[in-house]
Amino acid sequence: MKRILMILFVILILLPAALIGGCYGAIRFQYRETFMPGLFVNGVYAADMTPQQMNDKLKENALLPTCIITDAEGEEHSFSMEEAGFREDYLAELQNLHETQSVLKFVNWFLENGNVSYQEKQLLPDVSYDHNKLTAYLDGCSYLKDNSEDKNRVIEIRRNTDGYYLYDETQNLLNHEKAVQAIEKALDAQEYEIDLAKADCYETFAYTSQMKQTLALWDALSPYMNTEITYESSQGDYVIDRKKVSNLLAQEDGKLLLDDVGKPYLDEKLMQEMVEELAEHLNTVGKPRSFRATRGVTVTVETGTYGCKIDEDEELAHLYAAVPSGRVETRTPVYKQVSYTGINGLDDIGSTYIEVDMTDQMMYYYANGRQELSTPVVTGNTSLGRGTPQKVCYIYFKQRNRVLRGEDYATPVSYWMAVYGNIGIHDATWRRKFGGSIYKTGGSHGCINTPFDEVSKLYDMAEVGTPVIIFY
Repeated sequence: MKRILMILFVILILLPAALIGGCYGAIRFQYRETFMPGLFVNGVYAADMTPQQMNDKLKENALLPTCIITDAEGEEHSFSMEEAGFREDYLAELQNLHETQSVLKFVNWFLENGNVSYQEKQLLPDVSYDHNKLTAYLDGCSYLKDNSEDKNRVIEIRRNTDGYYLYDETQNLLNHEKAVQAIEKALDAQEYEIDLAKADCYETFAYTSQMKQTLALWDALSPYMNTEITYESSQGDYVIDRKKVSNLLAQEDGKLLLDDVGKPYLDEKLMQEMVEELAEHLNTVGKPRSFRATRGVTVTVETGTYGCKIDEDEELAHLYAAVPSGRVETRTPVYKQVSYTGINGLDDIGSTYIEVDMTDQMMYYYANGRQELSTPVVTGNTSLGRGTPQKVCYIYFKQRNRVLRGEDYATPVSYWMAVYGNIGIHDATWRRKFGGSIYKTGGSHGCINTPFDEVSKLYDMAEVGTPVIIFY
């Protein structure tokens, strides 16, 4: 009985233990120098490779970092760490990982899944670089050139095509030695972005009394140079910037004039001329306009009273406050007169208007692009020199039951719409016929005579401000 128990003990206990031990030893022996299956290190499969082989593989795949250096003006400079003899080494971490790999975990994964389970490890390398090589490289970088020793520095207010600016040689005085030390310190900490200003690599400069005066003057002048006032227009924007402002400052023989407290100021005559130039650019009153007539031709009317006109006094006052303070704005000017459509541009007639075609002796009224009225008319008598002038104007006044008076007449009318000076659109009940060539010898004193029924309709439809285009 004991013998049977002994045999069972050997079969059930000792043989499995020996088998497991043998397997453990075989696996351990097989991977005594290499990594077991199922392991990725930094994305590289490590199975059957020694730590040294794996180290070589990782170094092959490594991307050399780039060092970025930012100077005091915010400009970035960069170089590859290859210039510094940069080296990465994973061997110590890989050896430690190899020593701690577990045969039991490997066997357990295999038994549970029927195959090898994979695991990912991320290792950080030991980093080093050649200090002498780095120093030699940095010594040759122009952006790291030492300029802190030169004491012959100047501060001047200068002018170029864009305006006045401060020429200052006392700023950004780089200390090369401090810069190299700051870069080495950052690289030792595996930091590859260095801001030289934050690292205190620049020296300060002791100002002379003349330099201080120049800086005080620049403090007063610089707001003028920051000015950028934009007047938007369909004819093109009018911009008052540092270039234009530089021409507005009071000067004599090319030198800035200063007021009683030592500050620059604007020249009154030049400011007035500039506002007049602004008005010429923005105003549309009196400027030629092309117009597509009902009879299918494009006509150009040279002058008139319709359109936009800025208030020059208001704009001058505004600019006297805005320019010295360095205002940056997009400005809509104060207008003395605006177009019916509210558009600032030569396309400001819009789709609601009155058209007086003196060649055809016809008048039309369009509302939102739709013709609402079409009637023959009689315009000024051309044979007597009373021809109705060609104008782009507008209804500036309306009145019922008015008496029209001249040197030799006083005529009552029921509907009166003044459009240009003493010229207007009105009924003419004394006429039996309208249109044709009546105007040449039997025309009006200059007004647009209109049939009673038609002018009564127009009076109710057309508002004060409605554009009126009168042309041949």
